[in-house]
Formats: sequence, C-alpha cells, structure tokens
Amino acid sequence: MSHHNTMTSNVSDMISQQRSNLQHLQNLQQHTRSMTSTDYATYYNMQQQQQQQQQQQQQQQQQQQQQQQQQAAQAAQAAQAQAAQAQAQAQAQAAQQQLKVPPTSPNPLLSMTSEGTTQSTILPQMISTQQQQLQQGRNSLTNTSIKSKVRNSIQDPRSPLVILVPTSAQPTEILSARFAAWRNIIRSILTYLTETASIQDEIVRQQLRLSHAIQFPFFSIENQSQPSSTEDKNVQKFFLPLGNGSIQDLPTILNQYHGTLASAASRTSKELTSEVIPRLEDLRRDLLVKIKEIKSLQSDFKNSCSKELQETRSDMKQFVESLKETRYNGTPKQDPFLTKIILDKQIKKQLIEENFLHEAFDNLQTSGAELEKVVVMEIQNALTIYARLLGQESQLVFDILISKLDVGFFNKDPQFEWENFIARDDNFISPHLPMRKLKEIVYKYQYDPMTYEIHSGYLDRRSKFLKSYSRGFYVLTPNFLHEFKTADRKKDLVPVMSLALNECTVAEHSKKGSSENKLVLHAKQNGIIHRGHNWVFKTDSYESMMTWFDNLKIFTSFTSSTDKLKYITEKFNLEADGKPRVSSTISNTASPSMTSPSAAGTLTKKTSSQQDTSTETNNNNNNNNTLVHTSTNMDNDEITTLPNSTPHLDNATNTNTTSSIPDTDDSQIRDGLPNFYIETVHPGNK
Repeated sequence: MSHHNTMTSNVSDMISQQRSNLQHLQNLQQHTRSMTSTDYATYYNMQQQQQQQQQQQQQQQQQQQQQQQQQAAQAAQAAQAQAAQAQAQAQAQAAQQQLKVPPTSPNPLLSMTSEGTTQSTILPQMISTQQQQLQQGRNSLTNTSIKSKVRNSIQDPRSPLVILVPTSAQPTEILSARFAAWRNIIRSILTYLTETASIQDEIVRQQLRLSHAIQFPFFSIENQSQPSSTEDKNVQKFFLPLGNGSIQDLPTILNQYHGTLASAASRTSKELTSEVIPRLEDLRRDLLVKIKEIKSLQSDFKNSCSKELQETRSDMKQFVESLKETRYNGTPKQDPFLTKIILDKQIKKQLIEENFLHEAFDNLQTSGAELEKVVVMEIQNALTIYARLLGQESQLVFDILISKLDVGFFNKDPQFEWENFIARDDNFISPHLPMRKLKEIVYKYQYDPMTYEIHSGYLDRRSKFLKSYSRGFYVLTPNFLHEFKTADRKKDLVPVMSLALNECTVAEHSKKGSSENKLVLHAKQNGIIHRGHNWVFKTDSYESMMTWFDNLKIFTSFTSSTDKLKYITEKFNLEADGKPRVSSTISNTASPSMTSPSAAGTLTKKTSSQQDTSTETNNNNNNNNTLVHTSTNMDNDEITTLPNSTPHLDNATNTNTTSSIPDTDDSQIRDGLPNFYIETVHPGNK
C-alpha cells in the first residue's frame, strides 16, 4: 500500500472549521456572564498569547503538506486547487481579523470564555489544579504507558543463523481488524451524535437516551461490566487500557457526563447533523475501502526466509567441517577458502530475502500510521466541535466533560495510540529496528588462518603433451594452488584444477635476465595410477616469478598443519582469533602477500618478494641460458650449480618430462625453453 493510496484529510478545511467554531463561540460568550471573572479573562488572554506562535507554526506546516498532496494527486487541476486554497486562506484571515484572537490550541476546548464574564474567585485555583493534572498525566504516560513494554530481542543481530523479522506473521489481517475496530468506534460516535442531535429539545429524557447510546462493545467502562466475548477482548487489546488518555477513555467520560448533567443542554442539532455526522460517515465508508486494500497486500509477506536460513545452516556446517578436514589434508572441494565463499554468498542471499520482508513491513506500517493519523484527526475534530457546543451549557460541562477530554484524548498526539500499539503487539517490528549488512555478520572460524589467500595472479601453464601455454588465474592458499578461469570470485567459484601443496615440491626457476620467466612445480607420485608430473608455469616478469617461487617454496616445505598455522600467524601478525592486527606493521623481512575474504572486505598485505638467497652460476659459453638452483634461508638448502642439460630424475619417481611429449624434437625444446634442473625428493631422504 503506497503513500498516495492512504486517505488524506483536507487540513485547510479543518482549520477553517475550527476558526468558524471560535467565531460562533465568541458570539455566544458575549451573552454569558456566569463562567469566568475578569481575572480569569486576563489570565486566559495571556495564555492565548503564549500559545499563538506555536499554533501558527503548526498551521504553516499543515498548509505546506496540503499543498504537496494536492500537487501530487491533482496535477491536471493545479490552477483550480491553488485558487481554492487562496480563497480558503483569505477566509481564514478575515475570520481571524474579526475575532482578533488567533487559534492558539489544537483543541479549543478551553476557549470558551471572553472578557467581561464573571465567576467565583476559586476559578483560577481550579485552572491551576487542572494544569497540574495535565502535567502529571503526561509524565504518567511517558513513564508507564510508553515504557510499559519494550521489545528486547535476545537474538544476536550479527548472527547469520537468525532472522529478526517475523516470517509467518499476518500483519495485514491484524491491521484490517484494527481499522475495522476504528470503523466500529466511528459508528459508535455517529450513533451517539445522532442521538444527541435528536434529543436536544428534550430536557428530562435526553440524558437517559444518550447514556444508552454510548455503545462501545469492546471497551471497558467504569462501574459497568467488562467485555465478555473473546472477540471484544481481543479488539480491546488494540488500544491502551483505561486511564491512559486513549480512545478507550471516551465512553467512561461520556457516561460520567450524562449521569451528572441532567438538564443543561442547548440546541446543537443543526451543526451536528450538517457537518460533523456527514464527515464521519464519509470517513467510515473510506475506511472500508482502505481495509480491502490492506487485505490485498497479504501476498507481499510471503517469503522464503526459513528456507534460506536452512540453506545457510547447511553451508555453515560444511564450512566448519572443511576447516576440520583441512588439518588432515582434505580434498580441494573442502578447502575452507572455497566453502567460505559459498557461505558468504548464501548469507547475502538470505539477507536480501529478509530485507525484502523488512521493506514490506515498513511500507505497511508507514501507510497504516498515516491512515490512522487521518482517522484520529477526524475524530478529534468531530469531538472538538461537539465539546464546544456542549461547553456553553453550564459549569458542569466544563468540570466533568471538557476538562477531562482536554487533558486526555484531545491532548494526545494523533500517533500515540499507533506507537503504543506497535510497541505492544508482537506481530509488528520496531520502527527503529535497522536492516542488517553483511559486514556486521560474525560467525565461528571467520578469520581462521586456513581461510587466508596467500597470493594470487595470472600465470601461463604449459600443457602436459604440447608446448602451448594456457593462461589462468591462480590462487595460492595454505593447502592448495587453485586454477580459475577468471579472477571473479563472485561468479567463478569452482576451480578448474587444484594442486595439493603437501604433494608438491619446487626448487628451480629461470635466472634473472632470461628471455622467459618460468618456474617448475613438481607433483609427487601418489599411488600407482597418479604418476608424478612437472608443472611448468610462466610469468610476465622476474619479480612476479620470484614471488610465486618463494611462496610455493615455503608452503610446500611444511610437514604439519600446526607449523603452517604458526607460520601464518607469526609472519602476518595475526591475533589469537585470526584477525589481522590493525596497528601491525610489515617487517622488512621477506614475506608473501596474504589476503583473507571476510564480510568486511579483503585484507591484503603487500610485501617485497626479495629474500636472502645464495646463488651460484656456471656460465656456459655454448649456451646463453645458465641454470640457477636457488635455495632460500627457510630450508637452508645447499647452493648447487649444474651444467646445461636435460632435466635428470632419480629412480624414486616415475616422472619423465620429455617422454610425456610425443614425437617432439629435443632440439626444438632446447631452442624454445631455458634449461631447468628438476629436483625430486626421495621418500627415504625426506
């Protein structure tokens, strides 16, 4: 239900009507000398002057809102709307100049006296007492009613395994029932005003008839029986209990008034039947249309949040299991880097579905609040006119009816019932409940060192059987080297190939200044079927090659996951829970770059790829390509220089790089590639 579909009220007509009511009251007050004294008139005028500026500001705001609504709803009749508004303003100014007393209160119930009237000397004391009661009523509502029930959620809003908005609620049915209750209230008020207009010429029988006309079946009234049916009791819960200045206080006040005021009425049927009653009847008919519109929004609250929550729990379980299996050399599919990407994508999907439902609640509650505001304003206006007419009868009217309504329902904000209703009913959410974001989600093992990305970039890999190279995006994790088609981890989640680092060794690369920058990663023999193989990779620069070589050298040399975790934590200055230290500084020693995907973003530590190496070269005059065997300070390998030759393999490995290339001339290989020394590790010498 959009904002434009909610029923709007002609605010300018209401202001004009209130001013007209003041004008009639002024004429009647000139003939009355029994209610106030000269002192009270002076006091009343001072009070009116103090409230003048506040009322004028409210009138300006209401006029601005009315202009915006007319421009949006009646674009084709803008000129006519402006002319009508200008005429209404001119009439209002003329009435104000005639009265010489601007409207200073949203409920002009206290504006029932003028200068020249007389009353006893105790009237100022009564007014002071009533003002104290008004202040006490406000404090009581603030301290008890509004704070009576605050929805404190025990669920952690950062957890991905909870949903903070109700997924199976029926807000449209509840809201339809609420506005149906408002229709019943309006019907009761219409019945009451109709009976009031019909018995104004009667003196004795009128009070009895009006007492029977107070028909609020689901509201409690003092000294009378409580609602008995289950439906009335449920509807009664929509509103604040008796004694809080809510709409539920109205039948009690009217009952007390008619029990005390026996013969003090004047003729008010003409104004009631011509203005107040038709306006409320139109409001009641419009509410029926709005109730049907609210019921049509039930489909907006159909959701799959529960299904997405189950899927998130499943992915979370797989993520935790992958972390456990990583300690025992799990499969590539169970790499925590991959399962964490899938988990984050599912959490984002769950939050999107949850936020759609959140928006549906916001739209429904915002439109419902605006509609109820109009209803309350119309009822307040109707009852204000009614109270003004009856305020001329006698001092009893002022003491029993007007003062209680003025400090109660008339003085409340049009949305105070709505705010308390939302705060007390579990079928709705708090207006201050924020939507969640992925960066606020926290879960177990979120920053585990095994989930970090050590290095990534594009590499050219030589084919097993041909000399051609294929380009791919490679990601080095603590346990695997993954090959992806693209660098997009949002869409490309499944690697083309994965190499387990604990089954590989690397010990050779091209020397600096060679025509091509290559390194060789040797995959060990794994059983009888899977033979060893030398993977040749080519980079764009020597520095990039050395970065890959150093990282692979380090992470293929670990013998246990404990040492690997300790190395990652120390080298990259991580906290005990795996989070990077914010104030940490990168040391000048060599360390590879490391990134870890998380809800808050990707952390990247860029360091120099330079390491202390010991290199011996043996220049061969017959060939410009000199073989370099480099060893880092990590493993303290010896420096070895060998002449240019075809790679030699020991007997412990069934790997043969030249035999895997069918019908290939060795001279073409020597001319096209630099010479490498391939070192394989014998199981007995490991």
